[in-house]
Amino acid sequence: MRTTASIAPRPTLRLPTLLASALLLVITALGAPLAVAESDAPKPQVTSRQQDDRQLREYRVNGHLYAIEIIPKGGTPFFLLDSDGNGNFTRSSVSQASQLKVPGWARKK
Repeated sequence: MRTTASIAPRPTLRLPTLLASALLLVITALGAPLAVAESDAPKPQVTSRQQDDRQLREYRVNGHLYAIEIIPKGGTPFFLLDSDGNGNFTRSSVSQASQLKVPGWARKK
């Protein structure tokens, strides 16, 4: 009795595999500098004080005031941000201090 093994040709996936690997490499390489830059961000000095019926937290880097968190008694906290260093603070959509980013102008000594 004679048996013949049929061997089906395997499709070659070399090009898609290479492209996926290259894409993964590029994403990893681009993500690394962003993570390093974020970890190099200066830690703000936070000053907390009570004013009337609310608590204020002032966020400074290199002596530059760039954010104020206002915590009203019985209300929802919110942030005022100086985005360009001109002293004009505007209400921000940031809802937590961990979401604050130190603006470039405040990093300058």
